[in-house]
Amino acid sequence: MSHRPFSMLAVALGAMGLMACPPKPVIEAPRTPVPSTGTSSCPADPAWLTSSTLPSEVPGNQQTACNFEQFMWQSMLALVQPASGDPTRLQFETWMPSYGIFIKDGTPTPWGQEPPTSCGSIQKASATTGKTPRVYSDITKQAGSEQPLIDLKGEFVYYGMSVNQSEYTMLTACQLYKANCAGPLKPGNKGIDLISKYPNLSLPDTAVELKTSWMVLDDAGAASGLFYVVPGIIQYKGGPCRQVNLGLTGMHIVSKTPNFPAMIWATFEHRNNAPDCSNTSAPPPLGGSWNFYNPKCTTCTTNTYQPGTPAQVCRMHPDGDSATGTFPGGDDCTADPNQFACQDNTRKLLAESTAAINAINSSVQALIQANPTRINKVWANYELVGNVWTVGKTLPPYLQAQAGSLSAANTSMETFVQNGVAGVNNTYSCLSCHNMQGPTNSQYLPPVGLSHLFDSVQMPGGCSDGSLPATCNAYLNSP
Repeated sequence: MSHRPFSMLAVALGAMGLMACPPKPVIEAPRTPVPSTGTSSCPADPAWLTSSTLPSEVPGNQQTACNFEQFMWQSMLALVQPASGDPTRLQFETWMPSYGIFIKDGTPTPWGQEPPTSCGSIQKASATTGKTPRVYSDITKQAGSEQPLIDLKGEFVYYGMSVNQSEYTMLTACQLYKANCAGPLKPGNKGIDLISKYPNLSLPDTAVELKTSWMVLDDAGAASGLFYVVPGIIQYKGGPCRQVNLGLTGMHIVSKTPNFPAMIWATFEHRNNAPDCSNTSAPPPLGGSWNFYNPKCTTCTTNTYQPGTPAQVCRMHPDGDSATGTFPGGDDCTADPNQFACQDNTRKLLAESTAAINAINSSVQALIQANPTRINKVWANYELVGNVWTVGKTLPPYLQAQAGSLSAANTSMETFVQNGVAGVNNTYSCLSCHNMQGPTNSQYLPPVGLSHLFDSVQMPGGCSDGSLPATCNAYLNSP
C-alpha cells in the first residue's frame, strides 16, 4: 500500500503504500495459521459514530480477520470526528504534516501549530472565497511508480501525509529529521549506522501515520454531496499557488500497537473511484460517474501512465485478494496454481479477509445512513479496500507471516503498481516494500525503518558525536 516519498494533509510524500524498492529474497518459513472465522458477519459498533478515541489494540481474540477490520474502521471513524478545541476541523486535519517535520533548516514546527508552506500560511482565509484552507500539497507523483494520477478533467491528484502526536514526539526526540541522525533510514544517506548501533529503534506503540489523496473538484463536484470536501491550496512544481476545492479520494492508515510491531496497514477509498478490472461495465455504486474511469473510451489502456492524459483506472485485486482479479499476462491461479497466493490455505485466508471487509463495510455504511444526526453521512461514501498485518509479532514482515489483504492497493495511490513495480503475479502489498530493507539484501533496518517518511529528510548534520540524543533512549529497547 505505500511507498517511499507521503503528508496533513501533507506533503513530502513518503510513507505508505507500494514502492519502487528492490525486493528482498523470500524467507521461507512456516506460516502461522490464522483460524477460520467461520462467518461472514463483521458488525460495526454504533459507539464508533461519535467516538474520537483511537483503538489502542486489535479487539477480541486477534485471530479473525474481522477483528482487524473492526480495528481499522473504528480508527477511521475516530479520525473524522470534530477536533478537540477546533470543531471546524476533523481530528486527522490537526495532525502534523510531514513538511512540518522534515525541513531544510531551523526546527520542526511545534505540535499544535500550523507549519509554514511555500504558499505562506494556510490558515488565512482567501480574499476571494472567504474560506480558510485546510490542506496544502505540492505532491503529485505516486510512490512506487513516481508517476502522477490525472483525473478525467485533466487535473492532477494531490497527496499528503501526517503523523499523530506520539509519532511526532518520537521523531523529534530522536532528531530523525536530521540527515546524520537518520542515517540509512533515507536510502543512500550517510550518518549513524543505525543497523548495528540501534537495531531495535522503533516507533512508539501508539504511533499512527496517514496518507491521503485529494481530487480537485469543480463547483458541481464540491456541491454533489459525494465527497468529503475541504478548501485547499495546491502548488505544482513550485509554480503559482491555487486555492481549490479538494475531495478526499483515499486514505491509508498505518497503526502500531503492542501486539503488532510491524504495524497494521489499511487503506480506504471513495466508492466511486474505479470499477473492478473484471467488471468495467459496472455502474458507479454512488451514481454519477467514476472518478478515474471513462466507460466511453474504447482505446484507453487501463492502469498505464500516459503523460498529459487522464488515466483509465480499474481495480486489479478487489479487497486485496491476491488469488482473484486480474493478473499480469493472465497468469492467474488456473495458469499457476502453485504460486503462494493460489495455495489452498492462502486462498482460504484471503477469502475470509474479503468476507470480513465486505461485511464491515456494509455494517458501517448502514449505521451511518441510519444515524445522520450523529455523523456526517458522507462517510458512507467511503469503504475499506485492504488491510494487511503480520502474525506472531513477526519482524521483518516476510510474506509467509503476513495475513489479511495480501495484495492491498489503493487505486488513487498505487494506480500503476497494483501488481508491484515489476508486474509480479504473486502477492504484493504495503509490506512488500515496507519490509525494513537495508542498504543491501543482507541487511535489515531497525523497526522504525518500516516507515518511509525518512525519504523526506532534508536537514544536514545532527548527532555529531555518533549517537542519537538521550531524549531518544525510550525508543531504543523494544520493537
